[in-house]
Amino acid sequence: MFKFIHAADLHIDSPLRGLEAYEGAPVERFRAATRVAFENLVNLAIEYEVSFVIIAGDLFDGKWQDMKTGLWTANQFRRLDRANIPVYILRGNHDAASKVRQALAWPDNVHEFSVRKPQTFKLEEYDVALHGQGFAHHECNDDIASKYPEAVEGAFNIGVLHTSLTGNAEHDTYAPTSESMLRSKGYDYWALGHIHQRSEPPIMTEPFVAYSGNTQGRHIREAGPRGCLLNTVVDGELTATEFVETDTLRWHQATVELDEQDDIANLITKAQRHIASCHESSAGRFSAIRIVVEGACAAHHELVQTIRREETLTELRNLANDFDDEVWIEKIKLETRPPIDIEQLRLGSDLVAELLRLLDEAQDDEVRLKTLATDLAPLATKAGTELSACEIDVQDLAQLRRWLGQAEGILVSQLLEAEA
Repeated sequence: MFKFIHAADLHIDSPLRGLEAYEGAPVERFRAATRVAFENLVNLAIEYEVSFVIIAGDLFDGKWQDMKTGLWTANQFRRLDRANIPVYILRGNHDAASKVRQALAWPDNVHEFSVRKPQTFKLEEYDVALHGQGFAHHECNDDIASKYPEAVEGAFNIGVLHTSLTGNAEHDTYAPTSESMLRSKGYDYWALGHIHQRSEPPIMTEPFVAYSGNTQGRHIREAGPRGCLLNTVVDGELTATEFVETDTLRWHQATVELDEQDDIANLITKAQRHIASCHESSAGRFSAIRIVVEGACAAHHELVQTIRREETLTELRNLANDFDDEVWIEKIKLETRPPIDIEQLRLGSDLVAELLRLLDEAQDDEVRLKTLATDLAPLATKAGTELSACEIDVQDLAQLRRWLGQAEGILVSQLLEAEA
C-alpha cells in the first residue's frame, strides 16, 4: 500500500496584477497566498507520509521576478527531501522551459520530466511507472499524449500531462488530446493539470482521469475550495482518492435575491446573512466576497439615485468590519430592476414604450453593438488599468448587452418618476 499526492497549477508568486486598484484590498496577504498553499501541500505530504508527490505543470506563474522565488521553492523541496519524499514535476505553459530558466539546482529528490520527448520514471519499491513530458515553449498545440509509451506491464502506471483535453472555455488550448487517447495507453491514473477547476470521475472508473485543480484560488473566477488529490493504492489498484484543501484564503460570490417589497434595509439584512454564510464556509480562512444584488424590488428606485447608491455601497462594505479583518468585499454589483412589468410598458404607445423598444432592438442588433463598442474605444485607451481591474471590456458585446439592460431599468425608474 502507498499514497501519493497529485497537484497542479500552484502558480507560486503569481503577481495578481491590478489588485492595488481595489480599495482596501489586503495586497500582501493575497500575494503570499500561493506560497502558503504550497507550504500546506508540503505539510500534508509529510503528515500522511506519502510515497511521492506529482506536480502536473505550472509550478510557477512565469519568469521569476527575482531569485527569491527559486530559493524559497527549493527550501520547500528540501523539507520533502528530509522526509524521504520524491517530487515529480513537469513544465506547463506558464513555466515552460523557454519562459522559466532554472538558474539553481533542485534538491536530489526533485525529478523533472523532459521537455523534448516523453520520459518514464520507475519507482521499483512501489512498482510504479510515471510517464510525462513538459512544455519546451509556452505554445504547445501538439497531442503529446499520443507519443507517450505503452503501460509498463505489472506496474501501476501514471500519466502526467498539462492539457486542455478537447477544450475549455476558461482556458487556452494546450496539448490537446482526448480521453479515448488517454485510455488507449493502458495507464491506471492520469494526473492532469492546466484546468483550475477540480474534476474527477467515480473511483471505479478505469483509467482514473483527474484534474486536481489549482492549490489556491487567485480571483473571483476561482471561487470555492482549492487543493490537491490524496490517493491510496493497494495491491496495484486505486482504492481511495480524497480532495484535500490547501488554500489559505477563499473567494466567494454571494448572490442576494431581493423580492418585490424589499427595500434598502432588507438588502442590508440579506447581504449580512450571505456574508456570514460565506465566511463560515471558509472554515477559518480569509474570505474575499463579491456581492451581486438581483431582483425586481422596491430598493431599485433608490439604487438608481447616485447619492443613495453610494451610501448603500458604503453600508454593504462596512458589513465586512464585523469579521475582524477576515473578510474583504471585493466588488458589489447592483443588478436590480424596477418592480413593474417592463414587457407590458414596452407594448405601450408613449415615450417610455418607444425607448424600451429601441433598447430591446439595440441589444439584438450586432451592428449597433459594434458601433457602440467603437464609440467607447477611446475610454479603454484613457482608463485601461481601471477598466481591467473592474473586469470591464468595452469591446465585449455581451458586456454591452448587460449595460443596456441596466440602462433600461434606470430609464424606467426615472421616467416614471418624472411622469408621476
